[in-house]
Amino acid sequence: MPGTKSRQGCNRKDWYSLQQKGSLTLESAAVLPLYFLAMVMLISMMDIFRIQTILVSSMSQSAKELGMYAYSIDGESKSPVGAVTDAACIAYASAEVQKRLKGENLAGIVGRQAGVTLLGSHYRNGIVSIRANYLYKSPVALFPVFPVKIEAAACAQAWLGYNGDKYGSADNSYGEEMVYVTDYESVYHTSSDCTHIKLTAKRVAMQNAAQSRNEYGDKYYPCEKCMKGHEKDMFVYIADKGNRYHSDKSCGGLSRHVRLMKKSEADNRNLCSRCGQRKGD
Repeated sequence: MPGTKSRQGCNRKDWYSLQQKGSLTLESAAVLPLYFLAMVMLISMMDIFRIQTILVSSMSQSAKELGMYAYSIDGESKSPVGAVTDAACIAYASAEVQKRLKGENLAGIVGRQAGVTLLGSHYRNGIVSIRANYLYKSPVALFPVFPVKIEAAACAQAWLGYNGDKYGSADNSYGEEMVYVTDYESVYHTSSDCTHIKLTAKRVAMQNAAQSRNEYGDKYYPCEKCMKGHEKDMFVYIADKGNRYHSDKSCGGLSRHVRLMKKSEADNRNLCSRCGQRKGD
């Protein structure tokens, strides 16, 4: 009958429609968890990258500063950390990192700011090594997950000189003698302690400078570089072991830019008289 056939056709269409809807529901049920998982992983990776960037930046700066402070290991100059040791590396880097992390969103780190530890930091063979580790747990996870241990590291060479002995050695590994030279001088030096290289400036009245004598009994004369136009200055700078007075403390006559080079490359320079006397002794 026509009515019966029409109802059968409608039932068949409804069945196909329900089948399609059921198929879409099953596909959605299978795909959506994977989609959310991918989004959680992407967000977590971006968060880890952000935290690592902050950590490594702060650790690298700390390593460079500790490498600079290693120069004063024997107390020649004041250092805010004293001698650079493993304990100094841990304490200094921890303080700097904690200062940098303050105010940052650290929801993913177990223990937040206190969860970052730098106990693996150390100082070995002239290398400052700063190491941090922490447990990371995604703050947007839809289901319980185990925390993951993540590490970060930064290293810097300590400022210990050409051969690791602060000023360098007069003999390199190839046996060729090394000497010290400065800009604008026609001599070379065999000792980094030569008084021509190490100068300590002090400020005095010009009248006193003109009448004073240095440690060697020589008079002070106006510096040819910086005293022009400053003949009426009230105060000048002198060094106990120099023979010029200066209007500018940063004048090249007071400061020295010392370089280490092979003696064979300094053939156009003569031996410094003071270094020569020391060799004779």
